[in-house]
Amino acid sequence: MHTDTKRMVLVSILCGLGYMMYSVDRMTVSSAIGLIASDFGLEKGQSGILLSSFFYGFIGFLFISGIIADKLSGKPVLILGLVMFSLATMLTGIAGSMTSLIFYRVMTGIGEGVFWPAASLEVANVTSEKQRTTVMSLYWMGYPIGGFFGTWLGAMLGPLYGWRVVFYVAGGLGLLVALAYALLVKSEPKKVVAVAHKEKVPLKLLFKNRAVMLIAFYYFLLLSGWWIVLLWAPTFLMNMKQLSIGVAGTIASLLGLTGALGGFLLGRYCDKGDFARKRRVLIGVTLLSSLLMAAMVMQLPVFVVIVLVLFLGLLGYPITPLVLSFTAELVPEQLRGSAIGLVMNIGMTAGGISPVLAGYFADKYSMSTVWFVAACVMLVSSVLLLGVRKSVQSTEKRTLSGLASPISTSKQ
Repeated sequence: MHTDTKRMVLVSILCGLGYMMYSVDRMTVSSAIGLIASDFGLEKGQSGILLSSFFYGFIGFLFISGIIADKLSGKPVLILGLVMFSLATMLTGIAGSMTSLIFYRVMTGIGEGVFWPAASLEVANVTSEKQRTTVMSLYWMGYPIGGFFGTWLGAMLGPLYGWRVVFYVAGGLGLLVALAYALLVKSEPKKVVAVAHKEKVPLKLLFKNRAVMLIAFYYFLLLSGWWIVLLWAPTFLMNMKQLSIGVAGTIASLLGLTGALGGFLLGRYCDKGDFARKRRVLIGVTLLSSLLMAAMVMQLPVFVVIVLVLFLGLLGYPITPLVLSFTAELVPEQLRGSAIGLVMNIGMTAGGISPVLAGYFADKYSMSTVWFVAACVMLVSSVLLLGVRKSVQSTEKRTLSGLASPISTSKQ
């Protein structure tokens, strides 16, 4: 196997494993929120704050991490974030009050906010445009697979052994992944790094990149609805379909299984075409995901709900790796980490808002109403993608003057 291919495989697998541990942690909170709420005497509104507390640390460091990773390299930033996240995850399991629980969740978010842009940059840097979406989707499989295990473990093991156990396991495994990355992934030679950063590109030009900003605001609207799916799905199924926590958590965990498959299939399809095809795919899966989500509000048999969940995961979960891959194509390599961090930062801000609003309005109205409104917001988000265009020149070859201005776009 060629050295570059070996590095690509190793980086993608280890970044995916790190992402998996983070997903196990977060989805455990989602599936076990009923047990946590019972322990601490929380109402739905307070539960929504707890679900969102992770994002208060997360969104504060995404853009900063991307900038630092561009200036240094992804490896040290990635390892630092993964260690911070893993330690905070383990500490979540010992929380003795609502205050300490929220504090540890915020710290977990900070660690993941440092890790994610750096890991995504590492994957982007070991791939070419013709393989990036596929490899990015394979790396991102760690998230839905971790979501499956986290949701399932929280729902099935939580009632038996308590909700704290999975946090200890996820945190310990995260530390092992950080150690493996430090030992197995060799840093790039200094001469390679020097060439990559030879030409200075002002960070301020990133904010003048119309395509990147549209992608970022699309991602914000999309995630405003999607985080309600991820964090409130077990509760929605319990309340609307009268299911037990075990059954509801198991059904919700299916999102992750089909999401992993969907990411690979859509990634392969996108990499076989041009940017226009990728944009059409992103618009299409956004529209279909919103329709599937809206359909779940209807009075349907449980087996039909399961089918809808399977297809919702198949189409909805892969959206993030598609967004990350597209963003990497829209800017010069010198701004790649910063652009990924910016898009993540704006998009993930929704995670700190929508779960809280969902809990508040679910108390005032109903979860089905909140669910349907979230589906409509996702539907509207696809409109922003119509304005996303890639410049005529390849982002890998563009000079400073060619940086994706609002005017110099192709007709793709």
